Amino acid sequence: MKKNFMMLCLLAAAMQSCGDKQKAAETTEAEAPAQEQAEAKAEEGVTAGAQAPDFNYKDISGKEVSLKTFQGKYVVLDFWGIWCKWCVKGIPDMKKYYDMYKEKMEIVSIDNGDEMDKLLPFIQENDMNWTHIMNDAKGNTDLCKLYQVQGFPTKVLIDPQGKIVEVFVGEVPEFYKKLDELLK
Repeated sequence: MKKNFMMLCLLAAAMQSCGDKQKAAETTEAEAPAQEQAEAKAEEGVTAGAQAPDFNYKDISGKEVSLKTFQGKYVVLDFWGIWCKWCVKGIPDMKKYYDMYKEKMEIVSIDNGDEMDKLLPFIQENDMNWTHIMNDAKGNTDLCKLYQVQGFPTKVLIDPQGKIVEVFVGEVPEFYKKLDELLK
């Protein structure tokens, strides 16, 4: 009897969870056309030579940011999180390269999964003096989907005309070699 009661409780909880997901999907239906359009564009290819999909977000200070904001410079979209040990391990090199090339390049770090009260002190303590966005996807396009991110960190290198140069998954030395090749 106890076993059957527990099974019924678990079944009821699972059904409630599915209902909540359906409600969430219904509440975002009004935003679906813009989201679908952005995702369809991304499916065309986040590959070298393709036009980088644009986005509109507010950075962590509340300033509007889009890819067009940085037109004329190389842009690194850095998908990361403070929970990711390889992302954190790469910060010293990111700082070094930002300092070397900030006249020709902008970094846009796109945080995934962190809370603002943990993210802000981390950014300040590590002197990460470039643009930061939280990929919250609340009323915004999910940038991980838009850029087809498969792992963390992922760095998308974009040229001054808005074309993707290359996508780097993981904290790899090839990324820094490519920056040297393009920006020296």
